Order: sequence, then structure tokens, then C-alpha cells
Amino acid sequence: MPKELQDLGLSEKEARVYVAALELGPTTAEKLAAHAKVNRSTTYVQLESLMKTGLMSTYQEGKKTFFAPESPELLSRLLTKQKDEMRAKESHLTELLPILLRQFQGAGEKPLVRFFPGKEGIAAVREEVLTVKNKELCVIFSSDSMMKMFTSQELDAYTKKRKDLGIFSRGIYTDKNFLNAANLGSKTDGRYLTNLFLTIDIRIFDDKMALFSLEGNTFAMVIESKQIAASMRNLFNFLWKIGEKPNGRNGK
Repeated sequence: MPKELQDLGLSEKEARVYVAALELGPTTAEKLAAHAKVNRSTTYVQLESLMKTGLMSTYQEGKKTFFAPESPELLSRLLTKQKDEMRAKESHLTELLPILLRQFQGAGEKPLVRFFPGKEGIAAVREEVLTVKNKELCVIFSSDSMMKMFTSQELDAYTKKRKDLGIFSRGIYTDKNFLNAANLGSKTDGRYLTNLFLTIDIRIFDDKMALFSLEGNTFAMVIESKQIAASMRNLFNFLWKIGEKPNGRNGK
């Protein structure tokens, strides 16, 4: 019974005290508390609340205060009150919704973030990078960390596949010796930045940015956002201009 009364809007302890009152009839708060298994001070709080809704009444008999339940038919008042409150909330929402929608629509693009754990996840995202539509990549290449994860054969095979797909790559390298020793050839250009220490690999392609965490807890993350991709591409271009070409020639 208390559960059903909660469904009608009473709190758990209000329901327990009211059911106890129906079972006992007019009685004292102490007896109600014992029967409802609610402590005495809390019982007084619940009785006060029930009296405000009209479900309980009180009277004096000698020096004692008694509490009596009122007809359960009065529970219909709770439903009427809830309906009135719901209509008021619906009216308020109708007024508020256009404002909220304007704020939502004005917030701009919502970036989509995808997470891929482990080496397998990184390999999967590396393959996704090769689906680039405009056939151009911007890469910040942590060569030391990447070579710890993939063999030179795996890296060479990936580079060959990229070139066969006609994808041009501009790379900023963290290892000057690696860049100078690399056979960049066609479809590849590189720069080196002094004191750039990274254990992540960053790839910017189309409206996406891929991040590879290459040490410790390895994972790949892809962020799809025109704003973020454009901003990162601008940052990449700035770093590109101040980077060194292979064999120490300054980049332009």
C-alpha cells in the first residue's frame, strides 16, 4: 500500500505514516511512529506535511494530542494539484523552448569524438587517414615513438600505400636525423623543429584530426570538427614555416 500511495505523490515516509493512521484510527504520534516504523521526530514532520494536504487532522483530548486520518478520497486533490503543476510546467516550457533552441542552434558545430584502444586501434585509424578526400595530409610525426610501435617494414608499407593512393603528406618531424635519413621522394615533404618533444602523433585530414598516444596507455582518438581541424591546420602551417628542411635548410 505505501508504494501505491507514493505513486500518487506522497513521499515514502508520508505514505507509511498515513497507512499506519488508517490502520490505527485516531492515535498519538508515538503510536503512529512505532506502527509506521518511523522515528518520532520524523513522524511529526510527516504529520505536518499530511495535514497541509488535508489527509490528517489533529485534536486535543486532555493533555494529549491525537492525530486522525481523513478520508482517502482526498487523495484526488493530490492528483489535481499534480495536473495543475504539470500544466504550468508545460506552459513554461512552451515559452522557454524557442529560447533554448536558438541557443542550441547558435552553439555551432558539435564535434564528434571517437576512441580506439591499443595498437589495433591506432592501426585502424591510420587506415582511416588514407581515406582522406582531398588527398593531402598534415602530420606531426613522433618518429621515435612510432618506430617503437611499428616495424620499419610496416612503416614503409604504409608510406608506399599512401603514395600509391596519390596522397601528399607534409610532415613535421621530432627527430632531425630520422628526417635527414628519410627518402622523402614524391608525395612527401618534411620539416624539423628543434626542441619538439612528443610521444603522440597528430594527423590532420579533411575535417578531422587523429591523435595517436604511442607510449604507456596507447590509443587513437579521432575528432571530427571543421573548426578544430581548421585551427590545427593553421597551427601546423605556422610550425611548418619556422621548421628546418632536411639537411638544415630553412623552410618557407
